[in-house]
Amino acid sequence: MTLVNETGQAVYYWISTPNSGDCGKIDVDGIADWPGYDNQANVVVNFLPLQNGTNFSVTVPSTGTGMQVEMALVAL
Repeated sequence: MTLVNETGQAVYYWISTPNSGDCGKIDVDGIADWPGYDNQANVVVNFLPLQNGTNFSVTVPSTGTGMQVEMALVAL
């Protein structure tokens, strides 16, 4: 599973399954690659901006090799 940060600001991230978890920081336009989460069920990914932000979370019911979770800021 690849985590991609396209928000324009650095973020902290957490990735987990019911049996394991990892965390770290992704710089602007950066990625975090976690192939150990490929082919897993119920993978939860959280992103939190380093500066005063709200936590964003998504649950991926089923993962596969090459899948990625992207976090982007979209202005409407």
